[in-house]
Order: sequence, then structure tokens, then C-alpha cells
Amino acid sequence: MSDRLTKQELKEDAFVEGAYGAWDWVSAHRNLVYGAIVLIVVAVGGVALWRSQVARQDVAARSTLAEASASYWSGDYVKTIQLADQVMSDAGGTPAAIDARRMKADALFWQGSFDSSATLYKDVLRAQPAGSPMQTAIEQSLAFALESSKDFAGAAKYYESVATKAPDRSNAADFYLAAGRANRLAGDTKKAQALYEKVATEYKETTFARGAVAARGLLLAASKCRFDAGGGGARPRPGP
Repeated sequence: MSDRLTKQELKEDAFVEGAYGAWDWVSAHRNLVYGAIVLIVVAVGGVALWRSQVARQDVAARSTLAEASASYWSGDYVKTIQLADQVMSDAGGTPAAIDARRMKADALFWQGSFDSSATLYKDVLRAQPAGSPMQTAIEQSLAFALESSKDFAGAAKYYESVATKAPDRSNAADFYLAAGRANRLAGDTKKAQALYEKVATEYKETTFARGAVAARGLLLAASKCRFDAGGGGARPRPGP
């Protein structure tokens, strides 16, 4: 029999040698290895404990959040804000705290504090996981708040985003029309005209098409008036 080792035997020898080498290293650094294991166990246990604590805080905060919701629907926005602040303070980092932030934003909106409302809606939007079913509803609320605070360009962006995810064509037309209005108010008449045209031609069957046609006509008339006033439509002055 040949004294030469086969490739398989060489692999096996290398594996055995590596295994023994690793065991020797572990034996030489036993305290370090044990310490690392303890740290891992503590870390895993800490995460589990934290999650359990967050879950308990979230459950406890839900009763306060329900009271805040009742206050909101009864029109008591001051109390709604107070209760929402309490939830955010007592249960920060929980899903209940995110819901409380949104409820506070809603209450601030109806109080007329549009800038503060928009800021909170942005916070809530950032806290949403990818693909969250709440994302579109929050974008819609944010668009309303931005338009009310006269941030028309920001509102147009979110109106158009909501339109692309609308559940039906009628809703899509509604938000495209809103995006056109916001762009017009922002001074972007070219984009506004394109959106009015989109609703008028691509969503003819909806009740919003007629409004888009009217808005498009008014925009064209306004553009013509500016053109004439600026001298662009001037005619030669008749002779004496």
C-alpha cells in the first residue's frame, strides 16, 4: 500500500489538526471564553427583559390612550393633548406612545396649530415600519397640515404620494387635484397645469374631472392676464 495520503485523508488530517488547535486556544483562554459566554447570555436576557417591560408599559398606556381618544372625539382637544403627553412621558418608545403622538397631532391640527401638528406627523411617519398600512393615512394628515401652514410645496409632495396609493380612482383623482392646487399656490404653475390635465383626461369618469377642467381654465386665464399685463400681448398703438 502506498505511503502517500489521499486528498480526502489530507483534508481529514487538516480538520483534526484545526479542531485540536481550536480546543487548545479555548483551553488557554478559558476565562476570556467564559466571560464572552456570560456577556452573550446577559445581553440576550437583557433584550428579553426590555421587550417584556415595553410590552407591559404599552398595555398600561392603552387605557390612558383610550381616554384621550374619547376626549378627542368629544372635541376636548386640550384634554386630549394632556393625556397624549402623559402616554408619551410614561411609555416612551412603545407603540402606544407613537399612537399618542399622532393623536396629539390631530388635536393640534383642529386647534389651528398647523406647524406643530405637521412636525408631529413627520415624527410619526418616520416611526412607521416599511409597508405600514398607516403610512398613507399619516401622509394624508401631514399634507393637510402642511397646506394649512402654507407650506404648499411640501403639501403637494404628500398629496401626490397619497394619490399614487389611493384605494380607487376617485380617491386618486381627488388627491391629484389637491396636489395641483398646492403646486399652484406654491407658484409652480407648470406642475399644477400638468396635474389638472392628468385628472381631466385620465380620470374623466370621476366627479373631480370637471373641477380639474375648471381649474385648468382658470390657470390658463390667469397666465394670459399676466402675459397681457406684462406687455407680451401688446398691439401697435393706433395712430392719431
